[in-house]
Amino acid sequence: MPPTDDDQTSLPIPVTRYRPVVRCVDCHVPLTDSVSRRWGRGPDCRAALHSAPDPGRFAAEQEALPDADEP
Repeated sequence: MPPTDDDQTSLPIPVTRYRPVVRCVDCHVPLTDSVSRRWGRGPDCRAALHSAPDPGRFAAEQEALPDADEP
């Protein structure tokens, strides 16, 4: 039997025209594009972020495992 119209589980999620205002974490400017809203920061604030430098390559010192054949 098909569900009736008053069955609450068959109702779609309501779609609204307006999205909530998301503001930049740093400068509090309203964010409009999806990338800025995802990051929580505007393009200028994202450009000002500095990432940690690469650690570079190095040889790790390790002890040999017991009963392991060395090449």
